[in-house]
Amino acid sequence: MKPVAVLQNEADAPAGYLGITLDRLGLDWYAVRLDTGEPVPSVGDVAGVAVLGGAMGAYDEEAFPFLADEKRLLAACTERGVPVLGICLGCQLLADALGGRTYLSDRAEVVFAPIVPNEAGRRDPVVAAMDGHRVVRFHRDTFDLPPGATVLATGGGFIQAFRVGRSIGIQPHPEVTPDLLASWLADGGGRALAIASGTDPDRLVAEFRAAEPRTAAMASAVFEAWTTGGVRVGVS
Repeated sequence: MKPVAVLQNEADAPAGYLGITLDRLGLDWYAVRLDTGEPVPSVGDVAGVAVLGGAMGAYDEEAFPFLADEKRLLAACTERGVPVLGICLGCQLLADALGGRTYLSDRAEVVFAPIVPNEAGRRDPVVAAMDGHRVVRFHRDTFDLPPGATVLATGGGFIQAFRVGRSIGIQPHPEVTPDLLASWLADGGGRALAIASGTDPDRLVAEFRAAEPRTAAMASAVFEAWTTGGVRVGVS
């Protein structure tokens, strides 16, 4: 079976619980370090593509030219029926790739809170695995839906999940581990963004660490649902 490609946009946004789950399931996967110049794979060489987060915007192609390559790959995967999972920036890149639009919101969202699935979301295995659980939502950008997309969940005034065929975008970060979240909020832009959004970053990290067993199990269920929904059945 072909491997799963996990596209990493920056050094401090790794696969986290996604990688742990893919390993547990015994799936062949590899990270593509786009930030260090590694090229995106060919659509014909992968069983699925997951796209991780990043501090840049989906519209920052001039500063980060690999974003354009990512979008072309996501569009090709969606057209070919190769499963895609876009997380946060990955969700926004997927929206852009399929004809939507990502842009800077008038406010940031840095919270540990549940999303609100609609009827379609409760039927979607990936979103259903997050239903009733608090998830990390850490973003300053939002997006307009691409044509033909189905909204699966909202929350905080934002679209939190959508699907087009076998491609799903989720705004939350189920892949984030407690240590990774702590690093994002330790100092610099991430901490400033949290404070500007009205969130106490130290309290957020403490709450997330206290919930670790449950959030780890939720993340595992989310990523297993994605693989069961397409990756493990194989893609020609």
